Amino acid sequence: MLTYTPPWLPKLNDTDIPDDICLTDFVFDDQYRPWSCAHSPNPFVDSVEGFGYSVHETRQRIEWLAAGLAAHLHVNVDSGHVFDRVVSVFAVNNIHTPTIAWAVLHMNGVVSPANAAFLASELASQLQDSGSLALFTCPSKLDTACEAADLARVPRENVFLIPIPGDEMPTHTAPQDFTSIEDLISKGRQLPSIPRTPWVRGQGRRQVAYLCYSSGTSGTPKGVMVSHFNIIANILQMTLYESTFRPQEDRDVILGVLPQSHIYSVVLMAHVAAFRGDTVVTMAKFELMDLIRAVQRFQMTLLYVVPPILISLAQQSALAKDAQTFDLPSVRRIYCGAAPLTQELTEAVRQRYPNVTLGQGYGMTEAPTVIASHPGTVFDGSSGCIIPGVQVRIVARDGTEVTTLNTPGELHVKGPQIALGYYRREEATRDTFSPDGWLRTGDEVEIRRHPDTRDPHLFVVDRTKELIKVSGYQVAPAELEGHLLAHPIVADCAVIPVPNERSGEVPKALVVLRKDCGVSHTAAAAQLVAWVAKHKSKQKALRGGVEFVAEVPKSPSGKMLRRELRDGERTRRRTEMPTARL
Repeated sequence: MLTYTPPWLPKLNDTDIPDDICLTDFVFDDQYRPWSCAHSPNPFVDSVEGFGYSVHETRQRIEWLAAGLAAHLHVNVDSGHVFDRVVSVFAVNNIHTPTIAWAVLHMNGVVSPANAAFLASELASQLQDSGSLALFTCPSKLDTACEAADLARVPRENVFLIPIPGDEMPTHTAPQDFTSIEDLISKGRQLPSIPRTPWVRGQGRRQVAYLCYSSGTSGTPKGVMVSHFNIIANILQMTLYESTFRPQEDRDVILGVLPQSHIYSVVLMAHVAAFRGDTVVTMAKFELMDLIRAVQRFQMTLLYVVPPILISLAQQSALAKDAQTFDLPSVRRIYCGAAPLTQELTEAVRQRYPNVTLGQGYGMTEAPTVIASHPGTVFDGSSGCIIPGVQVRIVARDGTEVTTLNTPGELHVKGPQIALGYYRREEATRDTFSPDGWLRTGDEVEIRRHPDTRDPHLFVVDRTKELIKVSGYQVAPAELEGHLLAHPIVADCAVIPVPNERSGEVPKALVVLRKDCGVSHTAAAAQLVAWVAKHKSKQKALRGGVEFVAEVPKSPSGKMLRRELRDGERTRRRTEMPTARL
């Protein structure tokens, strides 16, 4: 029988996780926290100004913002459904976004974070699908936010502004015409606090806290319903897991550069960090030298990153005339997620920073962190070991469970952090979530034993799902294919992933041109690349190029044979570029 659990893993039972408390209340409840609120530092600090609010001030601002927002939106927090109170956030990273989220939850609503790289049409689609009645944004995103709000019929008076140090001002829209987060907080200070209705047992399991958009294992973006209980569980899972190597008195200062709309950041950098009494230094965008200076200035100890950041760090550090510029003496751990690390990059980072533990993790929007590296048993290339409370099984293509090491199959996971399903997508929910609680991840993995500790480690070896992972972002081929088919010269098409050193993967289009379209392949490729760039966010750009084919292979039932296309691309690359990383 295949063993998934390391012998030292602490136990976490489902009954150990409270399910009758709002996520906002749980994060700041001293009954559960490792450190009391009174003895915890500022949970969030801005990297530009070095400013942040204390835990006490944060809790006050949550109360006031919840009251002011509820009054502005004319909502009754104790009537109707939680999906009547969906609020979206579309902004670059800042110290206010967690406060906004906690205030929305405090007024019995749902938070829907949106990718700050979205174009107006993409944001409008999410606003419409989620039924958002309000949108928080920042100056540099205000034009896009307003265009999207108009398309989704969100009133301009329900578009709120978040002031962020260093954020560029828009060119067309006047910020002074919009209510700011500080206006809402000021309004809330003059109002009675929102009544605290006690939750009944099990309410946290059923009630959605976040509606995070993901393409799942296939198809176009869908709202993943993440409950209060899901995130509370993952907080306790990660806190318990890290207690095996992190003394309780330790406090981390954490890099907060990953997008706050991503589940990676939502859980680890907003909730786990605040609950543990750590400090997150927020950065509006990634710029390597700004990051280095911020790490040194704030003496950061823990960096959560994605491969492109590590690539930039390793390359620039190697080329620098003054290597000390890139020294990170305070950093103890670096965790990389969203895509596997290559052995070459791992070795380059470890050689440059020998005193830093470099680990990885695995999770997805539907299942926030389920696998993480343990500093005492790091196994290069692996995502780590399962965390407390998680069950894992590996399923072969014939549907049988894999029972031997080093044998690939699709990863299925079960645990208290598994999301409730997809919002208003019953068929997609049935396809991904089994009735008995298992999540079909769509990732092909295998278990290997650490050569020294013999602990079981999970390695992601392939992807059975269709998604393309670009710098940690999910890109759905179906979305790009639908857009390409709207172009007058395209008769049929398929979009597949191709490897990219910096981004992990990028989209490539295989296109069947319409007969007699009168356009050369060179001109057609340029048109289609520009067509996608104009209407889609940058991670969806056809950076893998455009290839013209006679036909797109399909099954007798008409289903596209995407795996055949991916395998054909890999074979071609092995033949043409035998040293390429595939």
